[in-house]
Amino acid sequence: MSVTRVLGQALFWAAVLLPVGLFAQWPRHAPVAEGLGQLTLSLAHLTQRLSPCRQLSEAERADLPPNMRAFEVCERERAPARIELRLDGRALLAEDVAPAGLHRDGRAYLHRVWALPAGRHALELRLRDTPRGEGFDRVERFALQLDPGVAALLRVGDGDAHLHPGALPPES
Repeated sequence: MSVTRVLGQALFWAAVLLPVGLFAQWPRHAPVAEGLGQLTLSLAHLTQRLSPCRQLSEAERADLPPNMRAFEVCERERAPARIELRLDGRALLAEDVAPAGLHRDGRAYLHRVWALPAGRHALELRLRDTPRGEGFDRVERFALQLDPGVAALLRVGDGDAHLHPGALPPES
């Protein structure tokens, strides 16, 4: 191999890799501003049905084809989830979340992210997942220690709510 060919390849690869290395280091990016932490809410919750299931009588079952003779009939549509999130006594979120699906029979999904001041916070989650119009079915309180540049996740599922990793042990 000639010296000019090796030198040409070296210059070519330097020209290709120099911008890659430059953009890997610059411009600097921080997902959260200095002195702030991040709180993420992730809701994937199956709410109750709008109307309760109804037991079929023997006469109603006899009218059905043999392969469809169920003991009860349930409507598909589910109630919207009402979620409220309070941080240190002030409202952070208050929203009604419709169930997913064509027939509104799936889970209610919500994802929100907030940049919050670092430090200790009181977090309160209120959730209504039944068809009633007032009040909440579940109220949970968390002590949150948010360090600068750290993200905490509040995950609300079908039967539980967990705060990771910024949860503090309950005070006695």
